[in-house]
Amino acid sequence: MADTFSRRSFLFQGGRVLLAGGAVATAGPLLEACDWFAKSSPTSTAEVTYTYPTFTPVPDVQLVQDAINKILLPKYGVTLKLNPVDAGAYDQKQKLAVAAGDVQDIVYSVPWINNYYVNVAQGALKPLDDLIKKYAPKTYASMSVQAWQSTKVKGKIYGVINQQPWTRPIGPRVRKDLATKYGLDLSKVYTFDDLTPFLAAVKAGEPGVTPIGYSTISEKGPPYSAAYLGYEIVDGVSTDAGIIGVKADDPNLKVVNIATLPEFRQQVQLARQWYRAGYYPAEPPGDQSIANWRAGKYAVEIDVVHRDSVGQLKQTYGMDFVAKGLGPLVLTTGGIIATMNNVSNTSKHPEAAMKVLEALNTDVEVYRLISRGIEGKHYVVTDAKNGVVGFPTGVTASNNRYNPQTSWMFGDLFNDYYSSPDVVGAWPLSLKDNQAATPSQALGFAFDPTNVKTELAQVQQSQQQYGLPLIMGRVDSSAGMQTYLSKLHDAGVDKVISEIQRQLDVWKSSK
Repeated sequence: MADTFSRRSFLFQGGRVLLAGGAVATAGPLLEACDWFAKSSPTSTAEVTYTYPTFTPVPDVQLVQDAINKILLPKYGVTLKLNPVDAGAYDQKQKLAVAAGDVQDIVYSVPWINNYYVNVAQGALKPLDDLIKKYAPKTYASMSVQAWQSTKVKGKIYGVINQQPWTRPIGPRVRKDLATKYGLDLSKVYTFDDLTPFLAAVKAGEPGVTPIGYSTISEKGPPYSAAYLGYEIVDGVSTDAGIIGVKADDPNLKVVNIATLPEFRQQVQLARQWYRAGYYPAEPPGDQSIANWRAGKYAVEIDVVHRDSVGQLKQTYGMDFVAKGLGPLVLTTGGIIATMNNVSNTSKHPEAAMKVLEALNTDVEVYRLISRGIEGKHYVVTDAKNGVVGFPTGVTASNNRYNPQTSWMFGDLFNDYYSSPDVVGAWPLSLKDNQAATPSQALGFAFDPTNVKTELAQVQQSQQQYGLPLIMGRVDSSAGMQTYLSKLHDAGVDKVISEIQRQLDVWKSSK
């Protein structure tokens, strides 16, 4: 996304007013006035940049930025410059920025995009332990010591967690009209195999509708997910589509190659069955995916399901959904740090950056502005008592000029509005889920890849090149499995597993 943001004009305007009011006849008072001006003028206010990925165009970002700064400047003594970057280009742009030593303040860095552990290893992020406690005390106090432990690398916190649903059950998110039409009862769906009759009915009865929609060949869309099988990925760089993991309830913390397990093969075979039956798009539609959804060309999305998912989907696609998460409810390191904001090591204003993060997590007005935009223009409150919002008259998911749909990215999600009456009460229930979920035996473990950097990179490449097409059903499940396992072996997966096991054993003995 092109950078179209302009510096706010209040700096010049503020200076002009003060100079006019400070014009005096004697040198002494003039010097005193100048000294006071230097100390209190808005020109000395720290401007904090915030660089993050965006998945939809947000042409009104400048209007939202100005509205946020009307609160931040008098209340926190800082201003914020929003720098949303197209998600497809975010990884590469951040790699280039780190390599060039570009000055940045707040950045979005998590395991699944702009990799958190890689950035820490490269010294790109600033340790935050002292900064959080001093400049974001309410944010720090709002989450448990166990949660903050999950962010630590070599004993230091490098990310400010966003409070949100931390469990990651994957499952079907289904158009409500088609679920009703074809009698899909999600209460009777316990595995992805149970979804097959519905997919077949949609394929047969809805010309022009592809049963499963997705945008790119990734972990979104296939029935495989490490979390669905009850595993936590422990290599520090992979998402739930990864294959180096520990069974969440295994007290022995045995590291395994999930791709060698019968349950992995079963999910791959199911994906191949679905693909050959025509339940997936023949070719990934990429950026056209959202438009296709809004045009009614898909029936099911397979992704992480939270208690607010149907509201978010209605806000994005403009239609009603039903959804159900499958698999065990497990609290993992990856789930807790799936969304965080960080401070770049090149930041000139780390204290001010932390003040902004405190505002995003604890100041409801600031948070709702960046998450939803301006009331009356980008959204309207339809139910004040329950905190439900919708679009203003004439505004839709398609033409809204500020509808990022990433409230979970900016701060404490439990301060957000609800996007649908169907999900009212989701936030307190999600908080209970966080507290009630079974903690993984590896919760808080952070892998140091130093000794196997080359092998880990090769494993990652094999996962991208051979693993993702396999779990999406795009290659023969039998031949594809043989190729994938062979490529993983050649990449050095056994050496990586051995090193992770060694570190896990040390970590376990030190607990």
